[in-house]
Amino acid sequence: MSLAESCASGGLGVEGERLAARFLQKAGYKVLYRNYKPTYGGEVDLVCRARLRMELVFVEVKTRSSEAHGSPEEAVDWEKQRRIVRAAQEWLEQLEVEDVTVRFDIVEVILHENHRELRHIQNAFTAQETRHPGSAPLIPGASRGDVLPKRGRGGGAQTRRRPPRG
Repeated sequence: MSLAESCASGGLGVEGERLAARFLQKAGYKVLYRNYKPTYGGEVDLVCRARLRMELVFVEVKTRSSEAHGSPEEAVDWEKQRRIVRAAQEWLEQLEVEDVTVRFDIVEVILHENHRELRHIQNAFTAQETRHPGSAPLIPGASRGDVLPKRGRGGGAQTRRRPPRG
């Protein structure tokens, strides 16, 4: 599919998320969930675990066909960051675990006609940056590995499920 066909069909973002997931996997991340949709709205494009550092990474993927109107990162404004942090909070509440290290990254995907460019921006923002003064802390810190929430909606990562016994 050409870039023009992808844009016309609305698949530019889907293609960017696919490329970003593959890019992160090659860089040593485990994709736990794609398109996590918390109960109270919003969405997190990718929820990953950084294998070497044992931390959860909530990733926003921004895909563009050019940088004519600014970098993709610039589209992740304060309101978008706040929604991602809120979704991360819901994910963590479902884990029922207190000690989890969390990071918020952005992957920029620029799909030119002849090539593609991916940039991984680690620690692109923090939960603290999305808080109003005087509000309660959102994200606990420490370390915990690869766990999934007990409920939620969204597309799962590539995992194999056991067939039902029967």
